[in-house]
Amino acid sequence: MSDPAEPARAPGVTPPPSLPDVESPPPEQVLDDAPSTEDIIESAQTADEIVRRQPSVDELLGRDR
Repeated sequence: MSDPAEPARAPGVTPPPSLPDVESPPPEQVLDDAPSTEDIIESAQTADEIVRRQPSVDELLGRDR
């Protein structure tokens, strides 16, 4: 009998491979290393600033204006 916690599979479908065990830092350490909301907001850029830095189509295609 199959494990009731496992979803039913169509015949001939192999189960997915099991994931390897990996070492992860504790969630508290990950959160402590993340920038603060204020830091993120300070370094944020407007869409216009980001678009202005992008090359134009002419520049990408190597055309003279």
